[in-house]
Parts: sequence; C-alpha cells; structure tokens
Amino acid sequence: MVIFNRIRIWYQKEIEQLKPLVRDVYKKIYRYQVERTSLFELQMREAIAQTTSVLEVFIVHLPSYKRSYIKVLTRQEQLTSSDLIMCFDRAMYELHLYATLGKEIGKYANEAPWSKDLRALLNERQEIEPADNCASVEELFLASGKVACSGHAEGTAAVILSKHEFGNVKQGDILVTTMTTPDFIEVASLIGGLVTDRGGIVCHAAILAREFNIPCIVGCGNATEAVISGQKIRIDAISGIIMGCENE
Repeated sequence: MVIFNRIRIWYQKEIEQLKPLVRDVYKKIYRYQVERTSLFELQMREAIAQTTSVLEVFIVHLPSYKRSYIKVLTRQEQLTSSDLIMCFDRAMYELHLYATLGKEIGKYANEAPWSKDLRALLNERQEIEPADNCASVEELFLASGKVACSGHAEGTAAVILSKHEFGNVKQGDILVTTMTTPDFIEVASLIGGLVTDRGGIVCHAAILAREFNIPCIVGCGNATEAVISGQKIRIDAISGIIMGCENE
C-alpha cells in the first residue's frame, strides 16, 4: 500500500498535465475525422505529439508487449492519419487498463492508483448521452442514440457481448454491443453498421466507425436488450434511430 501511495504522489503532476492534453487530442481527432482537411490533420498530429512525452512516463507500468503503442507515437511521421488515430486510442486504452508493479504484471486499472484519474478520462468518453431526436414510439422502433458516423445500413443484427463471440459475425451484419474495445477492429471490415449501448462521439466505437466509414449510432442505452441476434434491422445514422425491418 505504501508503494501505491508513492506512485499516486509521484505521478500527480503528470496526471494533471495529461488530462487537458488528452481531452484536446480527442477533440481534434473528432474534428479531423469529420472534415479530413490537411490543416485539421496537422493540428491533430501536433496535439498527439504534445501528449507523447507525458505518456512515456507511464510506460514502465505497462506490460512490455503493450508498451509499443506509446513508443510508436514518438515516430508518428511514419504513420498514416488512420494508423495514428487508432494507435493513440489503443495507447490510452492500455494505459487505463493495465499497470505493472514489481512482478505483478497485468493488473487491472482499478488496482492501479496512478490510473484512477486517467480512467475517468476513458469513462467520460463512454457516458451515455441522450439522443437529440424525438423518435415516435411505434412497432418498428427499437432504440435510438447519438450519431457517431452518418449513413444508413440494413442487415442482420449480431448482438456481441464479448470478443469470444466474434466468430458469430458475418459479412454485412450490423454489430450491436455494449461498447467496443480495440479488439473489435478484428471484425470492423465485416460489419455494415455499428450500434452501442454506451458512448459519446469520441468513444472508441465512434472513432473506429469513422475510420472504417461504418454507419454508427452510440449511447443507445438498451440496444443490446432491444435487438435480438439474427433479427433484420435498419439503422438510420442520420436521425440516430434503430428500427426493425417491416418484413420481420
């Protein structure tokens, strides 16, 4: 416990430095993903570069095989904008998830005092936000949320609650899940749409969807309960509504 308290004190300055930097990065990632201009890409890259030196302080508390996500950020000129975005988001995910203290490798974040405040940054990106639309309650209506990547999609719903169920996802399915983690990139090229219970416009699912141009609605609250695997559904990622297909 003494070691934990020392770590909390040692890293308080870095944690306070990192919080506004990370918020700024996600703001600039979102702006770039929406507009895709050279100026916004440059601003995004500069914001990520500012976080790198602070992130490096925490490397020693990550398992060795997880450190590469932060180390690669120091060579961002070698990365495409898409790879840089996904690498930064993965680095933040691992930073919240793991800590290595002595011989104890792979501790979860709630056992790592230095990450308590950092974990709040991840949590704030996953907060459920009320939908802006006022969808009428009708027979075909299933759920509604916030549009993260606009578009329309229709297909078979695949309700996936863990990465161990990825084998159930087929080409063109609309993936419905609680929230995504970096592991979901494995099925990103298969799915025609993405719906989550949790999340805001800069959560992992939203970032992933915009990079793969997948119609996506986040923060639905109850999508994994309202939608049944195998059901034909339609998502309107303009108004933020998930509907059952009429012929169902």
